[in-house]
Amino acid sequence: MVKNFRLWLLPLLLTGSLSAQAVRVSSYLQKDQISRSEQMQLNLEIKSDGRINIPTPSAPQVPGFNYRSMRNSSSSQTSISGGSVSTQYTLGYSYFYTPQRTGRFTVPGFQLRIGSRDYSTSPLSVEVVDSPSGPSPNQQYNLDPYIDPYGSSYFGRNRTAGESLILCLPESQSVFVGQPAIVSYYLYTNQMAESFSTETERDYEGYGKSSFEQPTNLKYETVTYRNERWQRALIKRLVLYPQVSGRLQAPTLSGIVQFSGVYSFLNKSIDSRPAWLEVNALPAGKPGGYTGAVGSFTLSQSYSGDKLTLGEALVCTIKISGKGNFSQFTAPSFPGLDKFQISEPSVSDKLANPIEGTRFIYYTILPSETGSYEIPGFSFSWFDTATGSYRTFNGASHAIAVRPSNVLSYFSGLLHGDRPKSLNPLLQRSDYPPFRNIATRAWFWLILIACLLGLIVAGFFAWERRISRLNPNLYAQKTANRILTRYLRQANEAAKDLSPSFYPLAESGLLTYLAKKYGVSKGLTASELVAELQSRGLSENLAEQIEAFLLLCQKARFMPGGSEAAPLLAALAQLRGLIQALGRNKHNGPATPKQREEA
Repeated sequence: MVKNFRLWLLPLLLTGSLSAQAVRVSSYLQKDQISRSEQMQLNLEIKSDGRINIPTPSAPQVPGFNYRSMRNSSSSQTSISGGSVSTQYTLGYSYFYTPQRTGRFTVPGFQLRIGSRDYSTSPLSVEVVDSPSGPSPNQQYNLDPYIDPYGSSYFGRNRTAGESLILCLPESQSVFVGQPAIVSYYLYTNQMAESFSTETERDYEGYGKSSFEQPTNLKYETVTYRNERWQRALIKRLVLYPQVSGRLQAPTLSGIVQFSGVYSFLNKSIDSRPAWLEVNALPAGKPGGYTGAVGSFTLSQSYSGDKLTLGEALVCTIKISGKGNFSQFTAPSFPGLDKFQISEPSVSDKLANPIEGTRFIYYTILPSETGSYEIPGFSFSWFDTATGSYRTFNGASHAIAVRPSNVLSYFSGLLHGDRPKSLNPLLQRSDYPPFRNIATRAWFWLILIACLLGLIVAGFFAWERRISRLNPNLYAQKTANRILTRYLRQANEAAKDLSPSFYPLAESGLLTYLAKKYGVSKGLTASELVAELQSRGLSENLAEQIEAFLLLCQKARFMPGGSEAAPLLAALAQLRGLIQALGRNKHNGPATPKQREEA
């Protein structure tokens, strides 16, 4: 009972698996406007995340057109993203029609059932216009819908007459172990073979393989086979990598060839005919370090520099160009070196196809001590298929100088993307020269104090400039107070020394203070200055005291006994009284012209 239940459940599981695949169906016209002398090509594409096997969709009947032929193709594309591998499979069908008249016509959509789901495409529109005068230079078909492209031009012929087969043709019948062998699979036919779908590839022991080329459409060429005229189209090319010597059979390709008539299709399964390769063993005497390279190669060696700082890396680049089994050999180890650490090789390929192009091998070499060294040349061996013998590339030695490192070496190469970066963490601390902490040295603190003082001075001047920009009146008063303080200090010293220079110092300091605080000119007479100060809001009494003190200073220069103690101390006391009175006087800066008019 349980066994029967499992057999009943299996078809449902298979159907559910197919339904879970992401299937996308689309159709389009090669051209949406054609002439009477051209053919219309209707394309149908079916894309899926898994393999699908469905009957060939029937060609839709298009009013105003005669159906002529059909071709199909299949392909797959594999991509790797984020560590996951995904493959997309594509089935393509191309239907060809010849127009009967001019006008605009509607091409019906396709109705398909894939797995347990139904799919449909939208109708398309095509316009047929009159043909230009004279034959079209690109016309490569006959307008007769019953013309056989292989020569049978009568209606009602036997579509199965003739033969279709697949031939496997190796590029070379005799190869060496490890030598890439290209084998091509061709469809040979003298029937109306319109398409071919690959079903399976049967492999045999003794080789590895990879895909080399797979056309999306059948492109026929005329050839002579068995003394007869045949049409031949490439189906696929593979690269085989023989692993053992002897006679090896190439993979067998199986598929379905489709024949098209006027209104129907006929499918036929065919297998490729057996093909063999004679694989020769590699001769004895393999060089030391041989890693399995077989082919025709040219090599070169280069280094990233010849002067290093301890902690920097030297990169050796090996360039291998040519044709051979790139996927089958590995990078040899770099020669061992004392006082050096050598990384595992890094490989980068730039190949035009699986067996032809250029491979770059990078070795990172890190010195552990300073000094002058000679790096030995790199050695690489391969079997040359052209000469049938082993060959070895020996690079030239390379001299380098390693200098002592310092704290700046940690930043080496950061601004140069094409240069090797520092690998200091790979070095032991004992490998660096003795290093004294700079914080224990006097010059370090002197430089630090100088920097701090510079910052303070710069900050003060920046603050001053900010005040002068944002509040000019406040800045003018602060400047006036500083100037007055300086002159007052000088005047005090002159008074203590009974120096007659007290009077000019006191007069100059007071005038400069008034000019800064009230915005008056220093060149005014005493009476003009008093009038100007009163217009700026200064009290009459205070203005008269200022006038009296200025007149006293002017007379004292020529007055007998002006340098005696009593007059000097009295003038000093009078100056201090004026300063105190001016300090108590509230003023918001120089008056504007409007304020002076109102005053």
